Amino acid sequence: LHSNGPPQMNLANIYFFHAKSLVQFLAAFFLSLLLRINQQLQGTQDEKLKAEISYLKAQINPHFLFNTLNSLYALTIEKSDFAPDAVIKLSNMMRYVVTESTNDFVSLEHEINYINDYIDMQRLRISEENNLDFTVIGTPIGKTIAPLVIIPFIENAFKYGINSEELWHISIRMEIREFDFILEVKNIKVSVNLIHEDESKKGIENTSKRLSLIYPSKHELIIQDTPTHFEVLLKINLI
Repeated sequence: LHSNGPPQMNLANIYFFHAKSLVQFLAAFFLSLLLRINQQLQGTQDEKLKAEISYLKAQINPHFLFNTLNSLYALTIEKSDFAPDAVIKLSNMMRYVVTESTNDFVSLEHEINYINDYIDMQRLRISEENNLDFTVIGTPIGKTIAPLVIIPFIENAFKYGINSEELWHISIRMEIREFDFILEVKNIKVSVNLIHEDESKKGIENTSKRLSLIYPSKHELIIQDTPTHFEVLLKINLI
């Protein structure tokens, strides 16, 4: 009778060992499955993020093209001597948009050169040079930034801030620090006649979304829209 005790204990131990192994196997299996599902979900989120950023870029790029073509058209109608220079500026701008703006990040120096071309082109259609202040402080060399996140705010100022029959003033200030980029744009609101007024608002909204996607917790955007003035303060951490 006593000889039956040990085999029963051994059998119980075997069952317990196998049950424990099965539990460990199932735990490892489900953990592995959860990790794979999480990776797939993360991949889906990344693709969704990339798609949304690409979509927002696509919304912005034609906006610039139409505006620059309109400016060039106005110069050709006036038979302005500055039209050839405007064509070169337009060529530089379009080359930048086509070749570089599709990248996630671009040289800050190239982005500022693009803005310089845009502002130079705008100068061709204004006579009151003293009403436009444009300042760049610091050096952009060696720094990168998401493409086309600066120009919509500058473009907006020219769209709603110039009228030769009214008092107007536009101030654009860019400062490049060791780790940060700062943009300040201010303009007096004047009377303008725009057919596609919503396009400018859409451009700013899209840019604000892009900033939130690309620089989460690494940027600050403050917009003050009053009946008489429009002001933008944008700070981006470039790290």
